[in-house]
Amino acid sequence: MFQVASRHSAVPEALNLASAHYSYPVEQKLNIPRRLARPSFTEPSRDAVARIDPGLAGVPLEYIRKSLAGNSNETLTAMSLLTIPTSLPCAHLPPALDAPIRPSSRMPDMSAFPTHVFAILSSRSSATTPTIASFADKSSLSPSMTVPLYPASSLVMAAHCALLPPLPQMPRSSGRRAALTLPIVPLTVPSPETYTLLHAYLHTMRPDTLLASLLPALASALPHVSTSGSSAGSNKLVYVAQFSSDRLMRLASALAGAAFQRGGSTQAAMSGLMSHIKIINGLWQNVCALGVFDAELWGVMDLAWEVVLASMTKVMDNKA
Repeated sequence: MFQVASRHSAVPEALNLASAHYSYPVEQKLNIPRRLARPSFTEPSRDAVARIDPGLAGVPLEYIRKSLAGNSNETLTAMSLLTIPTSLPCAHLPPALDAPIRPSSRMPDMSAFPTHVFAILSSRSSATTPTIASFADKSSLSPSMTVPLYPASSLVMAAHCALLPPLPQMPRSSGRRAALTLPIVPLTVPSPETYTLLHAYLHTMRPDTLLASLLPALASALPHVSTSGSSAGSNKLVYVAQFSSDRLMRLASALAGAAFQRGGSTQAAMSGLMSHIKIINGLWQNVCALGVFDAELWGVMDLAWEVVLASMTKVMDNKA
């Protein structure tokens, strides 16, 4: 099993929700950082990429990431054609599974198909906190646990995740097959509940979809990414650059209003906004633990954080 844990020197602890910073007339008081802390930049391993595809040795990582982003639709199509269970109990977690490929008139190239399946578990229950990602024995897993499964591309993960250890490699067939044998890799992350957000982003490079997932009440008011205008893989802010300060404040007002409408009271509205904070924080923890430094990803997290904090202020000032 891989174990991914926050590095003490780079990644702050999870939010402290017991002391006062943003105070409001309910029993719980909050201490919320003004901004999401960023760990020191680490480049993903070029050797890890070259082990997966020797033809990419020496190719700039930014070019590889842009190429992967450009092929994301084909990757998603390939994933949709595989029959993979969404979860399995640890007691029945095999080292690999055979994933049948459903026939399609538009069959993607075999290189677009997943290479592994991640079984996602929590690192928070670990007795120790390693400073780097590491392997662990599957026998340490509780047989009664059920873990979610995520098909993944080893090249996508290696190109984006600086702290992910090299994944076990399986020989790939160059011809068409009726099924793929995919290794199952138990992977522990700080926030299993939000891992799906990061996993989806890395395989689609869609900042608009991620922001809509973080702020679902505002989804209809958010701009969409066009293929030609996307900064996917370029490590530049293009999508997030569309949001002026005035636009952020309008979004904050809309989110505060939606929170009041759902909750009906200041306390309930603040509770709803706190659920957004916890989700963004969970995503942030996973991003730091895996060592992902994509500019648009960080831009979306910062933007969502800013909008939610401004919404909290509006709720407390009764300006929603």
